[in-house]
Amino acid sequence: MPSLPILALRYLAWLIGLRVLFGLLVQFAGLPNAPATGVILAAAPLADIGMQAVKRATRVLGLGDWALIWGLCLSIFVAVQVILPAIVLAPMRALLAQPEGWRQVAVIVIPAALMMGLFLWIGQRSVRGPG
Repeated sequence: MPSLPILALRYLAWLIGLRVLFGLLVQFAGLPNAPATGVILAAAPLADIGMQAVKRATRVLGLGDWALIWGLCLSIFVAVQVILPAIVLAPMRALLAQPEGWRQVAVIVIPAALMMGLFLWIGQRSVRGPG
């Protein structure tokens, strides 16, 4: 099993880096900031995470190992996109105090979770590992 803290830090760096870069493109190039873009920005780094996990593994990773890596990255995404803003920003807390707010969060988190699994699988399949 590869080192989970290294994979977590790598995903966090990708997530924040892509979000900052895209934020600059939205501001200066006028790109639209749609919810689907946030899903792609959250999921695409998992292709790299999947490749790194295979490269750093000392054995063939099983389904449980992949579920652990997926859950780790999903929890980081939720922490950065939902929990941290809810702690810092009062409007986010107010949004989450209503059922409609939870629906808006689910519309982002559920597709992101599915896409994360897809990109993790793509990354895993794109490189040869042990065994």
